Amino acid sequence: MIKKFTMLCFAMAIAASAAAQDISDSISSYNFTLEDCLQYAMGNSYTRKSRQLNIESSEAAYQQSKNNRLPSVNASASENMSHTGSMDKVNISGNYSINASQTIYNGGQIKNSIEQSRLQAEQSKIQTSQYDDQLTIQILNEFLNALSCIERLRYQSGIMSSSREELARGEKRFQLGAMIESDYLMLKAQHQRNITDSLNTAISLETSLLNLKQYMSMDPYAELSIIAPDTSAIDAMAVMMSQDDAVAQAKQHMPDMMLARNTMEIANTALEISKAGRRPSISASAGISTGHTDFEKFGNQLNDRFTQQIGVSLSYPIWDRGQAKLNITRARIQQQQAELDLRQTENEITRTVINQWRNTNLEYQRYKAYQQRKDAYAASFAAYKKRFEVGSIVAVDLLQQQNNYISVLNEYINVKYGFILYRKILDIYTGESIGL
Repeated sequence: MIKKFTMLCFAMAIAASAAAQDISDSISSYNFTLEDCLQYAMGNSYTRKSRQLNIESSEAAYQQSKNNRLPSVNASASENMSHTGSMDKVNISGNYSINASQTIYNGGQIKNSIEQSRLQAEQSKIQTSQYDDQLTIQILNEFLNALSCIERLRYQSGIMSSSREELARGEKRFQLGAMIESDYLMLKAQHQRNITDSLNTAISLETSLLNLKQYMSMDPYAELSIIAPDTSAIDAMAVMMSQDDAVAQAKQHMPDMMLARNTMEIANTALEISKAGRRPSISASAGISTGHTDFEKFGNQLNDRFTQQIGVSLSYPIWDRGQAKLNITRARIQQQQAELDLRQTENEITRTVINQWRNTNLEYQRYKAYQQRKDAYAASFAAYKKRFEVGSIVAVDLLQQQNNYISVLNEYINVKYGFILYRKILDIYTGESIGL
């Protein structure tokens, strides 16, 4: 019995291992640069695919609006049977016709409607471009967060290694009676704190990668690792165009500005369409028809009753209870609102780009300052470490310097990647390349 149970457990273990292997084999693995992340997102983002469908829909509507210039043609055929009173005879009749109509002039409504459809199709593309910029900023932010975590983990690994050595040395000194217990416990607590800091950074890294996969519409279970770029030439990124040039270039490239201009053009077209309600319309029509009253001489009757007609009609609105006037008033108000929105958008873009330009400069200055502080605190910590090794200082002095170094190091990493983020967002605003 025991032997059978053992064999059953062994078989279940093999099956579980095989299932786990199948799951592992089905998980995709990616090793992406920032450019790879952006390319993947633009091709796989569910939201972006939805916006692409909106573009296709608006393009179809635009193509259909151009067909309104073409004539419309329809055909009809009918057969009727009637019986009256007590008569035995049943009357059968039929009619067949083909008719065509063409609008020659309707106050420019067709022309302006086509233009409006074109602008709306263009608007869908601009809105997609606007979303692309937002998505790019989100991916850039999470990618840089992940890079900062990777760099922080690298530094924390060195600090943990150092604190492990300090703890081992302190333990020996404590056992020999050369260190008081409180100093030894402080070293032990600091080492555990360094381990906790490293774990928290690892969790932040996994969170950033998970967010990155979400923005890219990637399988959350996929294995994603990122390729860190060379940031040694970060000083070259501080070379920027002037503030005024940045504002002028942003007004030409930012989708928000293009969208506001597009909305203004749509409002102008809508006003012209509303004015068509006060203008005459001219249309032409043509048709052929035939019919029969019974089937006795079916062929001759079709020939005798063959009719052709052609005509032109003119329609002029005289009184529509003020509806055309109301439509024009509403369209003019929308036009004025669109103009105000355009000016407001222009002011907002100017303010946004100026702030971004100034913050980028400020963050670079902070980066340079913290770079010097990091180097200084690193040298100070190294000196205190040597003094601690020879026993000339107590643990509290060493740990104070270590904490100061860790604090400056964390701030240095924050401002370093903060500057890159500010700089690349400015590139997005001005239409420049954002590659790292």
